[in-house]
Amino acid sequence: MRFPIAALFLVATLAIAQTQNATKSSYEKDEPTKPAKQYPPQLVNDLIALREAALEDEYAYRQVAHLTENIGPRPSGSPQAQAAVDYVAAELRKLGLEVRLEEARVPHWNRGMETAELVEFPGQASATKQKIVLTALGGSTPTSAEGSTADLVVVNSFDELRGLGRQRVAGKIVLFNTRFDKEKAAAGFASEAYGEAVVYRAKGAKAAALMGAVASLVRSVGGADYRLPPARTLI
Repeated sequence: MRFPIAALFLVATLAIAQTQNATKSSYEKDEPTKPAKQYPPQLVNDLIALREAALEDEYAYRQVAHLTENIGPRPSGSPQAQAAVDYVAAELRKLGLEVRLEEARVPHWNRGMETAELVEFPGQASATKQKIVLTALGGSTPTSAEGSTADLVVVNSFDELRGLGRQRVAGKIVLFNTRFDKEKAAAGFASEAYGEAVVYRAKGAKAAALMGAVASLVRSVGGADYRLPPARTLI
């Protein structure tokens, strides 16, 4: 029964496509093609010069360097965010542009102090703990003042998390152990490698919470060996 249904769908699709093409051809015969818009030679030359300047000059890189290194992280509503707005506005005015700033209500999230440590683990020496270097993701919910202590559940994908079932996840801390694929990035597919890893940083906390977890952790997303964990935000 599946083959006739698929064949019928294919035939119907082709018939619709042919009708659309016929309608389009008839319409195009009634409407003559408009000539391409001609721009003044001076404008074309100016646009080419702007493009070449953008490709060859380091102005944009200098601005990015100042925003990231001098001003630093710029969460919405933070002093750094306002400093960045004022800086960019001033730079645009230097370029001769008219700039008007308007007030806007934005969400604001304050970063607290983050600490973590392994209190029980295989091969643990007596009376020792293992500190973990980590940072909170922007917009995340804080723990209580006493913190959270729970068993760790390690998964490599959302499917693996769902496969455990709520009973084996509830009340625990979930670690999404998905690494950034450096080999794929080196082969020219850095964007794909980033997308496969960053989804756990963006949506992992919600997925873990829906399964009853008390907290979640993700590996750093990126191809470098960072001295400090990079912070981003949740979705």
